[in-house]
Amino acid sequence: MEKRQNRALPVLVGIILIRGFASGGINMTASLFLTPVSQGLGVGIGTLSLYFSIMSVVTILWLPYAGKLVGRYNIRILAVISATLQALSFAGFGLMNNVIGWYLLSIPQAMGAAILVNLLGPILINRWFPHNTGLILGIQMAFVWLFAAGLQSITSQIIAVSGWRNAYFIVGLGTFLVVVASAFLFLRDRPSKEKPEASGKQETTQAVENRDAIEIPEKVATRSASFVLLLIFMTAMTGAAVFTQHIPTYGGLIGYSLSQIGIGMSLSSVGSAVGAIAIGLVSDKIGGLKTCLGIIILWLVAVAGFIFSGTNFVVFAASSFLHGISSSSIAVIAPILTLMFYGKRDYEKIFAKVSMGAPLASILLIPAYGYVYDATTSYLPVLILMIALLCIAGFGILIGWKKRCTAAGCPTWRKTDRLS
Repeated sequence: MEKRQNRALPVLVGIILIRGFASGGINMTASLFLTPVSQGLGVGIGTLSLYFSIMSVVTILWLPYAGKLVGRYNIRILAVISATLQALSFAGFGLMNNVIGWYLLSIPQAMGAAILVNLLGPILINRWFPHNTGLILGIQMAFVWLFAAGLQSITSQIIAVSGWRNAYFIVGLGTFLVVVASAFLFLRDRPSKEKPEASGKQETTQAVENRDAIEIPEKVATRSASFVLLLIFMTAMTGAAVFTQHIPTYGGLIGYSLSQIGIGMSLSSVGSAVGAIAIGLVSDKIGGLKTCLGIIILWLVAVAGFIFSGTNFVVFAASSFLHGISSSSIAVIAPILTLMFYGKRDYEKIFAKVSMGAPLASILLIPAYGYVYDATTSYLPVLILMIALLCIAGFGILIGWKKRCTAAGCPTWRKTDRLS
Protein backbone atom coordinates (compact mmCIF):
# COMPACT_ATOMS: atom_id res chain seq x y z
CA MET A 1 0.00 0.00 0.00
CA GLU A 2 2.90 2.36 0.74
CA LYS A 3 4.22 1.83 -2.79
CA ARG A 4 0.80 2.64 -4.19
CA GLN A 5 0.63 5.84 -2.15
CA ASN A 6 4.06 6.86 -3.42
CA ARG A 7 2.86 6.38 -6.99
CA ALA A 8 -0.38 8.20 -6.27
CA LEU A 9 1.20 11.42 -4.99
CA PRO A 10 2.58 12.48 -8.41
CA VAL A 11 -0.88 11.86 -9.88
CA LEU A 12 -2.34 14.23 -7.28
CA VAL A 13 0.29 16.84 -8.16
CA GLY A 14 -0.68 16.53 -11.82
CA ILE A 15 -4.39 16.87 -11.02
CA ILE A 16 -3.74 19.99 -8.94
CA LEU A 17 -1.64 21.65 -11.65
CA ILE A 18 -4.05 20.78 -14.45
CA ARG A 19 -7.22 21.80 -12.61
CA GLY A 20 -5.44 24.79 -11.07
CA PHE A 21 -4.67 26.26 -14.49
CA ALA A 22 -7.64 24.93 -16.50
CA SER A 23 -10.17 26.05 -13.87
CA GLY A 24 -8.36 28.71 -11.83
CA GLY A 25 -6.37 30.06 -14.77
CA ILE A 26 -9.02 30.10 -17.51
CA ASN A 27 -12.55 29.51 -16.20
CA MET A 28 -12.17 31.71 -13.12
CA THR A 29 -10.36 34.57 -14.88
CA ALA A 30 -12.68 34.78 -17.90
CA SER A 31 -14.94 37.42 -16.31
CA LEU A 32 -11.95 39.77 -15.91
CA PHE A 33 -11.91 40.21 -19.69
CA LEU A 34 -15.55 41.24 -20.09
CA THR A 35 -15.21 45.00 -19.54
CA PRO A 36 -12.00 45.59 -21.56
CA VAL A 37 -13.16 43.36 -24.42
CA SER A 38 -16.62 44.95 -24.57
CA GLN A 39 -15.01 48.38 -24.67
CA GLY A 40 -12.47 47.30 -27.27
CA LEU A 41 -15.04 45.75 -29.58
CA GLY A 42 -17.81 48.23 -28.88
CA VAL A 43 -20.34 45.59 -27.82
CA GLY A 44 -22.42 45.25 -24.68
CA ILE A 45 -21.27 43.04 -21.82
CA GLY A 46 -24.55 41.12 -22.06
CA THR A 47 -23.94 40.39 -25.74
CA LEU A 48 -20.37 39.27 -25.07
CA SER A 49 -21.18 37.21 -21.98
CA LEU A 50 -23.66 35.16 -24.00
CA TYR A 51 -20.71 32.93 -24.81
CA PHE A 52 -20.79 31.71 -21.19
CA SER A 53 -24.29 30.39 -21.80
CA ILE A 54 -23.15 28.70 -25.00
CA MET A 55 -20.37 27.01 -23.02
CA SER A 56 -22.85 25.77 -20.43
CA VAL A 57 -25.14 24.29 -23.09
CA VAL A 58 -22.19 22.59 -24.82
CA THR A 59 -20.98 21.23 -21.47
CA ILE A 60 -24.38 19.68 -20.72
CA LEU A 61 -24.53 18.02 -24.14
CA TRP A 62 -20.88 16.89 -24.16
CA LEU A 63 -20.45 15.55 -20.60
CA PRO A 64 -22.10 12.13 -21.20
CA TYR A 65 -19.79 11.49 -24.17
CA ALA A 66 -16.76 12.88 -22.32
CA GLY A 67 -17.40 10.44 -19.46
CA LYS A 68 -17.30 7.52 -21.88
CA LEU A 69 -14.03 8.77 -23.37
CA VAL A 70 -12.36 9.06 -19.96
CA GLY A 71 -13.38 5.49 -19.14
CA ARG A 72 -12.08 4.14 -22.45
CA TYR A 73 -8.95 6.03 -23.52
CA ASN A 74 -5.57 7.00 -22.06
CA ILE A 75 -5.94 9.93 -19.68
CA ARG A 76 -2.70 11.59 -20.82
CA ILE A 77 -3.80 11.72 -24.44
CA LEU A 78 -7.24 12.99 -23.45
CA ALA A 79 -5.66 15.70 -21.28
CA VAL A 80 -3.48 16.91 -24.17
CA ILE A 81 -6.41 16.94 -26.61
CA SER A 82 -8.58 18.73 -24.04
CA ALA A 83 -5.85 21.32 -23.42
CA THR A 84 -5.66 21.93 -27.15
CA LEU A 85 -9.41 22.51 -27.27
CA GLN A 86 -9.76 24.61 -24.11
CA ALA A 87 -6.52 26.55 -23.74
CA LEU A 88 -5.79 27.25 -27.40
CA SER A 89 -9.40 28.34 -27.97
CA PHE A 90 -9.00 30.74 -25.04
CA ALA A 91 -5.76 32.06 -26.55
CA GLY A 92 -7.60 32.39 -29.87
CA PHE A 93 -9.94 34.99 -28.35
CA GLY A 94 -7.00 37.39 -28.58
CA LEU A 95 -7.16 37.19 -32.40
CA MET A 96 -10.88 37.87 -32.69
CA ASN A 97 -12.37 41.17 -33.86
CA ASN A 98 -16.03 40.20 -33.72
CA VAL A 99 -18.12 38.78 -30.89
CA ILE A 100 -19.06 35.87 -33.19
CA GLY A 101 -15.52 34.62 -32.62
CA TRP A 102 -16.25 34.18 -28.91
CA TYR A 103 -19.45 32.30 -29.70
CA LEU A 104 -17.64 29.89 -32.06
CA LEU A 105 -14.51 29.29 -29.96
CA SER A 106 -16.59 28.75 -26.83
CA ILE A 107 -17.67 25.37 -28.28
CA PRO A 108 -14.23 23.68 -28.35
CA GLN A 109 -13.29 25.50 -25.13
CA ALA A 110 -16.26 23.95 -23.32
CA MET A 111 -15.50 20.49 -24.72
CA GLY A 112 -11.94 20.63 -23.40
CA ALA A 113 -12.97 22.07 -20.04
CA ALA A 114 -15.56 19.33 -19.51
CA ILE A 115 -12.75 16.80 -19.20
CA LEU A 116 -10.05 18.92 -17.54
CA VAL A 117 -12.29 20.77 -15.08
CA ASN A 118 -15.35 18.57 -14.50
CA LEU A 119 -14.15 14.99 -14.82
CA LEU A 120 -10.39 14.47 -14.63
CA GLY A 121 -9.89 15.25 -10.92
CA PRO A 122 -12.77 13.28 -9.35
CA ILE A 123 -12.28 10.26 -11.62
CA LEU A 124 -8.52 9.93 -11.06
CA ILE A 125 -8.85 10.56 -7.32
CA ASN A 126 -11.48 7.82 -7.12
CA ARG A 127 -9.08 5.45 -8.88
CA TRP A 128 -5.95 6.29 -6.90
CA PHE A 129 -7.24 7.26 -3.42
CA PRO A 130 -9.97 4.78 -2.42
CA HIS A 131 -9.57 5.22 1.36
CA ASN A 132 -9.49 9.01 1.84
CA THR A 133 -11.38 10.09 -1.24
CA GLY A 134 -13.20 12.98 0.42
CA LEU A 135 -10.08 14.49 1.96
CA ILE A 136 -8.09 14.27 -1.28
CA LEU A 137 -10.97 15.78 -3.27
CA GLY A 138 -11.04 18.62 -0.75
CA ILE A 139 -7.29 19.19 -0.91
CA GLN A 140 -7.22 19.45 -4.70
CA MET A 141 -10.22 21.82 -4.71
CA ALA A 142 -8.54 24.01 -2.08
CA PHE A 143 -5.52 24.29 -4.37
CA VAL A 144 -7.80 25.18 -7.28
CA TRP A 145 -9.14 28.11 -5.25
CA LEU A 146 -5.62 29.18 -4.31
CA PHE A 147 -4.53 29.02 -7.95
CA ALA A 148 -7.61 31.05 -8.90
CA ALA A 149 -6.80 33.77 -6.35
CA GLY A 150 -3.21 34.06 -7.56
CA LEU A 151 -3.93 33.80 -11.27
CA GLN A 152 -6.79 36.30 -11.12
CA SER A 153 -4.42 38.87 -9.66
CA ILE A 154 -1.72 38.10 -12.23
CA THR A 155 -4.20 38.17 -15.12
CA SER A 156 -5.58 41.53 -13.99
CA GLN A 157 -2.05 42.95 -14.04
CA ILE A 158 -1.36 41.52 -17.51
CA ILE A 159 -4.58 43.04 -18.88
CA ALA A 160 -3.69 46.43 -17.35
CA VAL A 161 -0.09 46.43 -18.62
CA SER A 162 -0.25 44.53 -21.93
CA GLY A 163 -3.89 44.69 -22.97
CA TRP A 164 -6.58 42.03 -23.18
CA ARG A 165 -5.36 40.48 -26.44
CA ASN A 166 -1.90 39.72 -25.06
CA ALA A 167 -3.48 38.53 -21.81
CA TYR A 168 -5.55 35.97 -23.72
CA PHE A 169 -2.39 34.73 -25.47
CA ILE A 170 -0.34 34.51 -22.27
CA VAL A 171 -3.00 32.80 -20.13
CA GLY A 172 -4.11 30.43 -22.89
CA LEU A 173 -0.64 29.36 -24.03
CA GLY A 174 0.65 29.20 -20.45
CA THR A 175 -2.22 26.91 -19.45
CA PHE A 176 -1.65 24.72 -22.51
CA LEU A 177 2.03 24.22 -21.66
CA VAL A 178 1.35 23.46 -17.98
CA VAL A 179 -1.41 20.95 -18.75
CA VAL A 180 0.58 19.11 -21.43
CA ALA A 181 3.72 18.95 -19.26
CA SER A 182 1.75 17.84 -16.19
CA ALA A 183 -0.11 15.18 -18.17
CA PHE A 184 3.08 13.51 -19.41
CA LEU A 185 5.10 13.96 -16.22
CA PHE A 186 2.52 13.06 -13.55
CA LEU A 187 -0.70 11.47 -14.78
CA ARG A 188 -1.29 7.72 -14.78
CA ASP A 189 -4.56 6.03 -15.71
CA ARG A 190 -4.95 3.42 -12.98
CA PRO A 191 -2.86 1.77 -10.27
CA SER A 192 -1.75 -1.79 -10.90
CA LYS A 193 -3.66 -4.46 -9.00
CA GLU A 194 -2.27 -5.03 -5.52
CA LYS A 195 -2.91 -7.29 -2.57
CA PRO A 196 -5.67 -6.14 -0.17
CA GLU A 197 -4.53 -3.79 2.53
CA ALA A 198 -3.74 -5.26 5.96
CA SER A 199 -6.76 -5.29 8.22
CA GLY A 200 -5.01 -3.32 10.94
CA LYS A 201 -5.78 0.03 9.29
CA GLN A 202 -8.91 1.75 10.58
CA GLU A 203 -11.65 2.16 7.99
CA THR A 204 -13.26 5.51 7.38
CA THR A 205 -17.03 5.85 7.54
CA GLN A 206 -17.10 6.22 3.78
CA ALA A 207 -15.25 2.92 3.39
CA VAL A 208 -17.70 1.24 5.76
CA GLU A 209 -20.64 2.62 3.78
CA ASN A 210 -19.09 1.23 0.59
CA ARG A 211 -17.89 -2.10 2.03
CA ASP A 212 -20.86 -4.02 0.68
CA ALA A 213 -21.41 -1.70 -2.27
CA ILE A 214 -22.73 -3.21 -5.47
CA GLU A 215 -21.55 -2.25 -8.92
CA ILE A 216 -24.37 -0.67 -10.93
CA PRO A 217 -24.34 -0.54 -14.75
CA GLU A 218 -24.85 2.90 -16.28
CA LYS A 219 -28.15 1.98 -17.95
CA VAL A 220 -29.63 0.74 -14.69
CA ALA A 221 -28.28 3.71 -12.70
CA THR A 222 -29.63 6.40 -15.04
CA ARG A 223 -33.11 4.83 -14.98
CA SER A 224 -33.21 4.76 -11.19
CA ALA A 225 -35.12 7.15 -8.95
CA SER A 226 -31.95 7.88 -7.01
CA PHE A 227 -30.22 9.19 -10.15
CA VAL A 228 -32.99 11.71 -10.82
CA LEU A 229 -32.94 12.79 -7.19
CA LEU A 230 -29.15 13.09 -7.18
CA LEU A 231 -29.33 15.24 -10.31
CA ILE A 232 -31.96 17.43 -8.63
CA PHE A 233 -29.72 17.70 -5.56
CA MET A 234 -26.74 18.71 -7.72
CA THR A 235 -28.76 21.30 -9.65
CA ALA A 236 -30.34 22.83 -6.54
CA MET A 237 -27.02 23.05 -4.66
CA THR A 238 -25.28 24.64 -7.64
CA GLY A 239 -28.23 27.01 -7.99
CA ALA A 240 -27.58 28.25 -4.46
CA ALA A 241 -23.83 28.47 -5.12
CA VAL A 242 -24.13 30.79 -8.13
CA PHE A 243 -25.37 33.53 -5.79
CA THR A 244 -21.64 34.16 -5.28
CA GLN A 245 -21.69 36.24 -8.46
CA HIS A 246 -24.43 38.44 -6.96
CA ILE A 247 -22.78 39.07 -3.58
CA PRO A 248 -20.96 42.26 -4.78
CA THR A 249 -24.19 43.72 -6.19
CA TYR A 250 -26.16 42.77 -3.08
CA GLY A 251 -23.52 44.23 -0.77
CA GLY A 252 -23.58 47.52 -2.66
CA LEU A 253 -27.36 47.72 -2.58
CA ILE A 254 -27.50 47.35 1.20
CA GLY A 255 -24.99 50.14 1.65
CA TYR A 256 -21.51 48.67 1.96
CA SER A 257 -18.44 50.26 0.38
CA LEU A 258 -16.29 48.67 -2.31
CA SER A 259 -13.59 47.92 0.24
CA GLN A 260 -16.11 46.20 2.53
CA ILE A 261 -17.51 44.21 -0.39
CA GLY A 262 -13.95 43.21 -1.30
CA ILE A 263 -13.43 41.92 2.24
CA GLY A 264 -16.64 39.91 1.97
CA MET A 265 -15.59 38.37 -1.35
CA SER A 266 -12.13 37.56 0.00
CA LEU A 267 -13.70 35.83 2.99
CA SER A 268 -15.93 33.87 0.61
CA SER A 269 -12.84 32.67 -1.29
CA VAL A 270 -11.05 31.77 1.95
CA GLY A 271 -14.17 29.91 3.06
CA SER A 272 -14.18 27.94 -0.20
CA ALA A 273 -10.56 26.85 0.26
CA VAL A 274 -11.02 25.96 3.93
CA GLY A 275 -14.41 24.37 3.31
CA ALA A 276 -13.16 22.09 0.53
CA ILE A 277 -10.66 20.41 2.83
CA ALA A 278 -12.94 20.40 5.88
CA ILE A 279 -15.89 18.92 4.00
CA GLY A 280 -13.72 16.25 2.43
CA LEU A 281 -12.31 15.29 5.84
CA VAL A 282 -15.74 15.30 7.51
CA SER A 283 -17.31 13.19 4.77
CA ASP A 284 -14.62 10.54 5.30
CA LYS A 285 -15.39 10.52 9.03
CA ILE A 286 -19.20 10.70 9.22
CA GLY A 287 -20.35 9.69 5.73
CA GLY A 288 -21.93 11.41 2.75
CA LEU A 289 -25.52 11.79 3.93
CA LYS A 290 -24.75 13.45 7.26
CA THR A 291 -22.23 15.71 5.57
CA CYS A 292 -24.81 16.84 2.99
CA LEU A 293 -27.41 17.62 5.64
CA GLY A 294 -24.83 19.51 7.72
CA ILE A 295 -23.82 21.60 4.69
CA ILE A 296 -27.43 22.49 3.93
CA ILE A 297 -28.04 23.61 7.53
CA LEU A 298 -24.85 25.71 7.46
CA TRP A 299 -25.91 27.23 4.15
CA LEU A 300 -29.35 28.14 5.49
CA VAL A 301 -27.61 29.97 8.34
CA ALA A 302 -25.55 31.89 5.74
CA VAL A 303 -28.67 32.87 3.78
CA ALA A 304 -30.42 34.00 6.96
CA GLY A 305 -27.35 36.08 7.73
CA PHE A 306 -27.52 37.77 4.33
CA ILE A 307 -31.18 38.61 4.92
CA PHE A 308 -30.41 40.34 8.24
CA SER A 309 -27.02 41.82 7.32
CA GLY A 310 -28.24 45.23 6.19
CA THR A 311 -27.10 47.05 9.33
CA ASN A 312 -24.22 44.87 10.49
CA PHE A 313 -21.14 44.36 8.32
CA VAL A 314 -19.81 41.60 10.59
CA VAL A 315 -22.93 39.55 9.82
CA PHE A 316 -22.46 40.22 6.07
CA ALA A 317 -18.79 39.17 6.23
CA ALA A 318 -19.56 36.04 8.28
CA SER A 319 -22.36 35.09 5.89
CA SER A 320 -20.00 35.46 2.93
CA PHE A 321 -17.50 33.18 4.67
CA LEU A 322 -20.16 30.53 5.42
CA HIS A 323 -21.46 30.80 1.87
CA GLY A 324 -17.94 30.12 0.59
CA ILE A 325 -17.60 27.04 2.81
CA SER A 326 -20.97 25.70 1.70
CA SER A 327 -20.57 26.36 -2.02
CA SER A 328 -17.21 24.56 -2.06
CA SER A 329 -18.99 21.36 -1.03
CA ILE A 330 -20.44 20.59 -4.45
CA ALA A 331 -17.17 19.62 -6.14
CA VAL A 332 -16.29 17.42 -3.17
CA ILE A 333 -19.55 15.73 -2.23
CA ALA A 334 -20.96 15.00 -5.72
CA PRO A 335 -18.21 12.50 -6.66
CA ILE A 336 -18.50 10.84 -3.24
CA LEU A 337 -22.28 10.42 -3.50
CA THR A 338 -22.00 9.02 -7.02
CA LEU A 339 -19.52 6.41 -5.80
CA MET A 340 -21.68 5.52 -2.77
CA PHE A 341 -24.85 5.19 -4.84
CA TYR A 342 -23.52 3.23 -7.82
CA GLY A 343 -20.00 1.89 -7.15
CA LYS A 344 -17.01 1.89 -9.50
CA ARG A 345 -18.23 -0.21 -12.44
CA ASP A 346 -19.42 2.67 -14.66
CA TYR A 347 -18.38 5.50 -12.36
CA GLU A 348 -16.94 7.70 -15.14
CA LYS A 349 -20.10 7.56 -17.24
CA ILE A 350 -22.51 8.02 -14.33
CA PHE A 351 -20.58 10.86 -12.69
CA ALA A 352 -20.39 12.69 -16.03
CA LYS A 353 -24.19 12.66 -16.23
CA VAL A 354 -24.61 13.69 -12.58
CA SER A 355 -22.27 16.63 -13.33
CA MET A 356 -24.76 17.95 -15.88
CA GLY A 357 -26.64 19.54 -12.97
CA ALA A 358 -23.96 22.21 -12.46
CA PRO A 359 -24.06 23.86 -15.93
CA LEU A 360 -27.85 23.42 -16.00
CA ALA A 361 -28.15 25.44 -12.80
CA SER A 362 -25.79 28.09 -14.17
CA ILE A 363 -27.85 28.52 -17.33
CA LEU A 364 -31.12 28.82 -15.42
CA LEU A 365 -30.32 30.57 -12.17
CA ILE A 366 -27.56 33.12 -12.83
CA PRO A 367 -29.90 35.12 -15.11
CA ALA A 368 -32.97 34.16 -13.04
CA TYR A 369 -31.58 35.87 -9.95
CA GLY A 370 -31.00 39.00 -12.02
CA TYR A 371 -34.50 38.91 -13.48
CA VAL A 372 -36.06 38.42 -10.03
CA TYR A 373 -34.19 41.45 -8.75
CA ASP A 374 -35.17 43.52 -11.81
CA ALA A 375 -38.83 42.62 -11.30
CA THR A 376 -38.92 43.26 -7.55
CA THR A 377 -36.03 45.77 -7.01
CA SER A 378 -35.05 43.64 -4.01
CA TYR A 379 -32.76 40.70 -3.33
CA LEU A 380 -35.06 39.35 -0.63
CA PRO A 381 -37.03 37.18 -3.13
CA VAL A 382 -33.70 35.89 -4.45
CA LEU A 383 -32.60 34.85 -0.96
CA ILE A 384 -35.99 33.21 -0.35
CA LEU A 385 -35.52 31.32 -3.63
CA MET A 386 -32.13 30.13 -2.33
CA ILE A 387 -33.82 28.81 0.82
CA ALA A 388 -36.31 26.94 -1.37
CA LEU A 389 -33.48 25.45 -3.45
CA LEU A 390 -31.64 24.27 -0.34
CA CYS A 391 -34.83 22.66 0.98
CA ILE A 392 -35.29 20.92 -2.37
CA ALA A 393 -31.68 19.71 -2.18
CA GLY A 394 -32.27 18.38 1.34
CA PHE A 395 -35.42 16.48 0.41
CA GLY A 396 -33.74 15.24 -2.78
CA ILE A 397 -30.76 13.69 -1.01
CA LEU A 398 -32.89 12.22 1.81
CA ILE A 399 -35.30 10.52 -0.58
CA GLY A 400 -32.46 9.59 -2.93
CA TRP A 401 -30.63 7.91 -0.05
CA LYS A 402 -33.71 5.85 0.79
CA LYS A 403 -34.15 4.87 -2.85
CA ARG A 404 -30.48 4.08 -3.52
CA CYS A 405 -29.59 0.82 -5.21
CA THR A 406 -29.25 -2.36 -3.13
CA ALA A 407 -28.42 -5.99 -3.79
CA ALA A 408 -32.08 -6.44 -4.77
CA GLY A 409 -31.81 -3.85 -7.54
CA CYS A 410 -32.33 -0.14 -8.22
CA PRO A 411 -35.74 1.35 -7.38
CA THR A 412 -37.33 3.35 -10.19
CA TRP A 413 -40.49 5.43 -9.82
CA ARG A 414 -42.69 2.43 -10.60
CA LYS A 415 -40.68 -0.73 -9.93
CA THR A 416 -37.23 -2.09 -9.04
CA ASP A 417 -34.72 -2.90 -11.80
CA ARG A 418 -33.13 -6.24 -10.99
CA LEU A 419 -29.35 -6.46 -11.33
CA SER A 420 -29.23 -10.11 -12.31
